[in-house]
Amino acid sequence: MAAFERPDNPEYLRQASFHIFGEQCLRCGAVRPLEMAHIMNWPKCVAAAGEEIDGIAPPEAWHYGAAVSYFHHLGNVLPLCANCHTLFDNMQYEDVTEAEIKGYRDDAVRKPETLTRLIDFVGTELSGRPGRCTHKIEGKRKHSHVVDVEACMWPLMWISQSYEKGPVTDDPKMIVKSRDSGFHYHVPLTTTEISMCSGELSECSQGVRVWKRPRSAKRSGH
Repeated sequence: MAAFERPDNPEYLRQASFHIFGEQCLRCGAVRPLEMAHIMNWPKCVAAAGEEIDGIAPPEAWHYGAAVSYFHHLGNVLPLCANCHTLFDNMQYEDVTEAEIKGYRDDAVRKPETLTRLIDFVGTELSGRPGRCTHKIEGKRKHSHVVDVEACMWPLMWISQSYEKGPVTDDPKMIVKSRDSGFHYHVPLTTTEISMCSGELSECSQGVRVWKRPRSAKRSGH
């Protein structure tokens, strides 16, 4: 198996995990010191990404990129205190298992307060974070919005499960207005589908809730 150096934790992912799950350890409830823990560890992600297909190993660059994508995403992280994180990462403590830690995450995404934060996360991502993109087209800074949509996949899956398994009775139809003028998103919360629309917002939004950024999020940048 290829030996790849473990990548550093992206700050945006750490902040997102704390914002969505709450700033406390999901195992013991401690509020500090808090760390972002990975459910599937780096060696397992490397092994999963390096599986051979018809006896052929993937190219090294692809292998590493896939391992990073398995490791660093919202479905693989959660907040733990430093003590619980150490117990989980230290293989000699067999009573703290991957299944147990994943169970805490699964319980957390079913809580009403987490559902609210998940919906606000989706709204914030799709509306566009100021200063998020740094690439330029013809000398002007542009935003492809690909990152926004990809970041919403796990939150939308958890939200849709809440609608499926209940008890969520709110109308699942939602519209998110983009910071870029001229289009908006249709986000049916019972699916993971996101549709970009250039139609008139006034017509599309009849009888449909239009997401609004929470006041606290406006101040904090979440």
